[in-house]
Amino acid sequence: MSLESALRELGKEIQKDPRFAALQAAAAVNDSDEALQAQMQELQLISLKYQQEATKGDDADNGRIAELQEQYQKLYEDIMKNENMTKYSEAASEMEEMAQYISKMIGLFFDGQDPETCQIPPENCTHDCCTCGGCH
Repeated sequence: MSLESALRELGKEIQKDPRFAALQAAAAVNDSDEALQAQMQELQLISLKYQQEATKGDDADNGRIAELQEQYQKLYEDIMKNENMTKYSEAASEMEEMAQYISKMIGLFFDGQDPETCQIPPENCTHDCCTCGGCH
């Protein structure tokens, strides 16, 4: 099997995973939530206004910048409290964990570890075996 074929097989497996389906479903719900979409558009508008003001350099109105930052933060918090966004964020977090796992495993392969037996060391691994009971 070529590297290209193996990657495509990995892609198929990722898309079969229930975490992928959960993210796709959550994204569709977010896309259909008109109130949430309006809030997100408003957030983008505030961000653009902030960027426009901030790029004025010495002529920037610091009071306006602070006001825009406050508006952005409040609206962001409101968006993140939305039930649909909460579910989307949770699903996205699970997909990110999968991506991190895949990346760490590939890192082990690049380090020459045996693909059949290698395991990701625990998060608290110091790579100094005298500090723990062992990870192998």
